[in-house]
Amino acid sequence: MAERSSILRIGGYFIRYRFLFILNMVLALGSTAFLLSIPYLVGYVIDDVIVPKKVGLIWIGLSAIVVAYVFRDVLNYLRIRLNNVIEQKVLIDIRGALHSKLMELPVSFFDKRKAGEISSRVTEDVVNVERAILDGTEGGLTALFTLIGITLYLFISNPFLATFVVLPIPLLILLAVNHFKVNRKNWKAVRRSAGTMNGILVEDIAGHRLISSFALQGKERKRFNDQAEDLRFKTLKAMYRWAMYSSSTRFVSSLSMVAVLGIGGYQYINSSLSIGELTTFILYSGLLLEPIQRLNGLNNLLSAARASGDRVFEILDHEIPIKSPTDPKPFPEGPISIYYKNVSFAYTSRSDIIDNLNLELPTGKVTALVGHTGAGKSTIANLLLRYYDVDKGSVEINGLDVRELDLNSLRQSIGIVAQDPFLFDGTIRENLKLAKEEAEEEEIWQSLEAAHIKAFVEQLPKQLDTTIGERGIRLSMGEKQRLTIARVLLKNPRVVILDEATSSVDTATERKIQEALDNLMSHRTVLVIAHRLSTVRKADQIVVLKSGRIMEQGTHEALIHHQGEYYHFWRMQYDVVDEQPPTIEV
Repeated sequence: MAERSSILRIGGYFIRYRFLFILNMVLALGSTAFLLSIPYLVGYVIDDVIVPKKVGLIWIGLSAIVVAYVFRDVLNYLRIRLNNVIEQKVLIDIRGALHSKLMELPVSFFDKRKAGEISSRVTEDVVNVERAILDGTEGGLTALFTLIGITLYLFISNPFLATFVVLPIPLLILLAVNHFKVNRKNWKAVRRSAGTMNGILVEDIAGHRLISSFALQGKERKRFNDQAEDLRFKTLKAMYRWAMYSSSTRFVSSLSMVAVLGIGGYQYINSSLSIGELTTFILYSGLLLEPIQRLNGLNNLLSAARASGDRVFEILDHEIPIKSPTDPKPFPEGPISIYYKNVSFAYTSRSDIIDNLNLELPTGKVTALVGHTGAGKSTIANLLLRYYDVDKGSVEINGLDVRELDLNSLRQSIGIVAQDPFLFDGTIRENLKLAKEEAEEEEIWQSLEAAHIKAFVEQLPKQLDTTIGERGIRLSMGEKQRLTIARVLLKNPRVVILDEATSSVDTATERKIQEALDNLMSHRTVLVIAHRLSTVRKADQIVVLKSGRIMEQGTHEALIHHQGEYYHFWRMQYDVVDEQPPTIEV
């Protein structure tokens, strides 16, 4: 039932355009009606004009046939134009709904899926389902209209001969049902394979520099070609099945045409059927094959559409576990302090990452988290942002559980400077105003100055209107990082999260970023995720994590004096790696 409903549910998007949809059906039926009049007119011209040699009526008869063709094609032209209008309107609506849902889905949804596989659902799968509904409804309706009209005419004019025309129909229906049942699985496999191939393509485009630096072009080419070969094989399997089905139905239908020609010819020889009637009968019999083939094609279209519909509604029906409460509370006013109370959390595929954590981020202070990879540092930040919700305990801001707060208000009040800064393909101005749409020119320049990147932007020919490319590809890592800091400064958040913001830059650039971070952290509650201990020496408190538990916490001097986990981290980094501690500090 759920599989059937995916197509019906997409059909719901057509309801708002029902007038256009009905008009499209009327045009299709009108065009079909003029098509069906042509065999009758041909038979009339043969029996009543050509056979009795009424030369004066030939042009009248031929003109009537031409007029029928003209009206058929004009109505068909209008139908195609209207069809395209409806198609684009519905595609925009469905893709808009998918995009809106994707923007609401939790981080965990994207952790489990490749970007290319998701994008193929929004682009290709939506088209498959939409075409099945629009073309299927229109094609199915006109096919039924044609079948009923021709069948009625044939049985009224010659019931005996008509029997041989419709005799194969039960067999054609049986073939259709069998094909539909089998080929639906084939098309599902095709859609999955196409999604995987798109995922590889997106990865290779995003990671082009890495692929080039490691000379992985050959390996990636093979990976993509292997997946393309898998898609080719599965597509051909589905198409071979369709080819066998289509050829079988065409052959069965052709046998009825041979029977009509033989029996009709015998009746004509015995003078029980005129040549015009026989011609009309043969023409109608030929037209009868086309709607049967169209219904067969609709069968194949629905097979692909159901597979695509399932993939579309996997997104639209996906539960949103993290959302604002029914009666949300506003983000607290005044100084901000954050508490993690008895917090435990685990990702679905792993054991506990955070185990009964109790931690305070004091008002206006810098708290730094250090520890090995997998210790839970980033998870603590994710829980504050509600990218995930705790399994046990609570994360509280000024005594309010973050799950009680308006989700947008919570995230708008927190600024993030990530290790890998993300910038959109647009201008510097557009990227900065994401933080504050109504920002004045002066505010923008002030944020750039505080982020120590104003001079760089000023020397650009187009300054704020400079296009920076996809993910800021035309900028250096340091420039991207400082633009990200400027954006957070423009946002003016109450809480700041720094995720190792200087780990991918040289020493000179690090100094500029550190100065920008000093401006950002001033008078704010700050959480720092650190890998390089030089960046946290001046933190108000340093928290050492191991397997989701706090091993020790205190200032840099206190932890060095204690000679515990932090002391060993420090020795490992500076006695072994750098020999001399760097001079740049937070």
